[in-house]
Amino acid sequence: MNTDLVLSLMLLLGGEFNNNEQVWQQGLDGDAPAARTHFAWQRLSENEMTLAIGQGQSAGAAEWVFDFRLKADGRLVSTVSGQNCAYDWSAKGEGYLGVMQPTSACADALPDSWHIDGEWLISEGSVNIKARRVTYYNGWIALSRQHLDESAEADDYIFLSDVRSHDEGHIISIVDDDQNTGYAVELTRLTYQNTRTSVLKLGIIEEATGKTLAYSWANPHAKRIGINLRWVQCGFTLAETARNP
Repeated sequence: MNTDLVLSLMLLLGGEFNNNEQVWQQGLDGDAPAARTHFAWQRLSENEMTLAIGQGQSAGAAEWVFDFRLKADGRLVSTVSGQNCAYDWSAKGEGYLGVMQPTSACADALPDSWHIDGEWLISEGSVNIKARRVTYYNGWIALSRQHLDESAEADDYIFLSDVRSHDEGHIISIVDDDQNTGYAVELTRLTYQNTRTSVLKLGIIEEATGKTLAYSWANPHAKRIGINLRWVQCGFTLAETARNP
């Protein structure tokens, strides 16, 4: 078996992907947005990977096990455990294209085809999803209690440490002893269409309205990003396991 070919595909698939920018751009264009979708592929063994598909900013528990094998005739095939479901894979550009075999009867949530490269996972079927590879950051958030209650001391802050977030529209609610403060922090990667400039954006959100009250931005591959408005402050650093959490 040409294990290098199987390994190459599995290494590309490994990680998490989210279509936050696709949904954001569809909203700007006035198109009906696709559902916010999160994919998580994780290696299970030499030839197996688990796949979880969720709605929103995370995927939840794994639902399927894919087994990748190079057949005697040279075809690279993945089969899904417990189903009459298989995909034929072939090289495409800098990645691979996986097409469902005609005789397959895969679960409705699985697409007709996959296209994976170093940055994107594209699934096509009843709904087409373009999801970018997720990058994780670790950080902290501080919110002044005086901003919520004028009687609080000026130096009294709610402090959240060991916060983990990703760059595909991940929203973290700021809570105080499990009580919602009405504010949240969002880390997201976007491409501004007028300039085609891609940025990493850190925003402070008012949860009642969904409005971004203030934001900072950096290079999309930045190792650090932060914001300081005095009443709210936060900072994030690229995680050591940024793309393989």
